[in-house]
Amino acid sequence: MDIVVTALIEPASSLESFRALLLDKAFRPLRAVGWRRALCLDLCERVEVLEYYDRRVRTTGASFPLPAVIRVPGWLHRLPQIVPPTRRNVLLRDGFACRYCGWEGTSAQLTIDHVLPRSRGGRTSWENVVAACAPCNRRKGDRTPAEANMPLDPPPRAPSALQLGRRGMVMGDAPAEWEPYL
Repeated sequence: MDIVVTALIEPASSLESFRALLLDKAFRPLRAVGWRRALCLDLCERVEVLEYYDRRVRTTGASFPLPAVIRVPGWLHRLPQIVPPTRRNVLLRDGFACRYCGWEGTSAQLTIDHVLPRSRGGRTSWENVVAACAPCNRRKGDRTPAEANMPLDPPPRAPSALQLGRRGMVMGDAPAEWEPYL
């Protein structure tokens, strides 16, 4: 049974930034879900709500509190996730900071640099890509970090799905309701 929340009195756009932290049975963070999905899971009694936001979703006939932290009551059996080295994932792993100079920027201000340049046979893998600011990327050019005298310490490596997941769930500051669970 799926419940669809459609007849909102207040604009849905004012709620778009709200997400709920989804925990497993052992209270480990799994991922963040949108407020609509969290509310539907709550109304269908498929999750236990641990924390609510101070906001309510009003329809023409009812009013519901907005879930902030939800927990799945049963065990989820999942295979270990293989995380692909996408642009977003590389930036999350490197903390939105240039790996050469440490400058912190936004996604639009940072580039992805191949440690061993692609022109020399470098592949796009976790061990060969890093976040870099544009000046460092230009300075390094078509050379290795050793040739450009731009050491990488520590060398890049693949993150676990849980490490990357926690960073991806909390883009910016975590809501106060999530703090005890992260």
